[in-house]
Amino acid sequence: MDNFIFSLNVVTPLFVLMAIGYGVRQIRFISNDFLAQLNRFVFKFCLPLMLFQDIRLSYKGDFSNTKLIFSSLIGITVIILVSFLIVPLLVKRKGQRGSIIQGIFRSNFLIYGLPLATGMYGDDAVSGIAMLMGIMIPFYNIAAVIILSIYSETGVQKSSFKSVVQDIISNPLILGCFFGLIGGMIHLKFPTAIEIPLKQLAGIAAPLALFVMGGEFKFKTLRGNLLKVIAVTIARLIIVPAVTLGICVFMGFRNVDLAILLSLFATPTAMASYIMAKNMGNDGDLASQIVVLSTACSCITIFLLIFFLRSWGYL
Repeated sequence: MDNFIFSLNVVTPLFVLMAIGYGVRQIRFISNDFLAQLNRFVFKFCLPLMLFQDIRLSYKGDFSNTKLIFSSLIGITVIILVSFLIVPLLVKRKGQRGSIIQGIFRSNFLIYGLPLATGMYGDDAVSGIAMLMGIMIPFYNIAAVIILSIYSETGVQKSSFKSVVQDIISNPLILGCFFGLIGGMIHLKFPTAIEIPLKQLAGIAAPLALFVMGGEFKFKTLRGNLLKVIAVTIARLIIVPAVTLGICVFMGFRNVDLAILLSLFATPTAMASYIMAKNMGNDGDLASQIVVLSTACSCITIFLLIFFLRSWGYL
């Protein structure tokens, strides 16, 4: 029950913020233009700053746990490749393919990872999470840029190699990761007068992103996407963790390392996937719906995973 309450406490604030955004939009307290401008502000400034701060402050340069690193990278890569092969066979619309593939492979590791793993193992999990965060966040974003560029509906030139490379180099989230790694390597410190506002601005990124997502959520479009959203949610929360964690257990992962892998493979679709899909010419409505439903269902699936893995003596 404690694990269920913990998961509920992680998920509920996310829904409250989305509900507030949806509610104020319905009463016309804010406009579509305001939400569009706020979306750009979050994507191009707040989220990159959050990544810069999180990686700069957590990166310690310790990559000794190579088994955990390579298992994570290979696992995500296989998920991407399998999705890349299967999704185009089942989904006709180009922009929806990118949103669906991203919805399957991209977990909310940044927001869920640290509280979920530390909730089970305390400070013992912090160093492993920090190490993996410095690797997986850039990897997630580079993979997302490539996939979303290939399936962008804003122009055929988006799928050229040159334009994909340009999108990677100029992507605000990747730049935030890059400079965060550099800052961590050189142990970059700022005066208190600068550090405090940086921390405050980085702190509003996740709440604002959820607020915008709720404000732009449309139930009308869900009717046409319902089967797709349910299918992606099942893939993200049941199929992916069942297969990957099963393999990880077979490989000998236990306790802290397994908890870290659970926070990587079993958490819901990252909210950044909605913002990136919308800003890169993919189906933003579908991406938003995937984030909302997977986040709602994750409270139950994460609870069940923790319960069974602990009952079987793996956690």
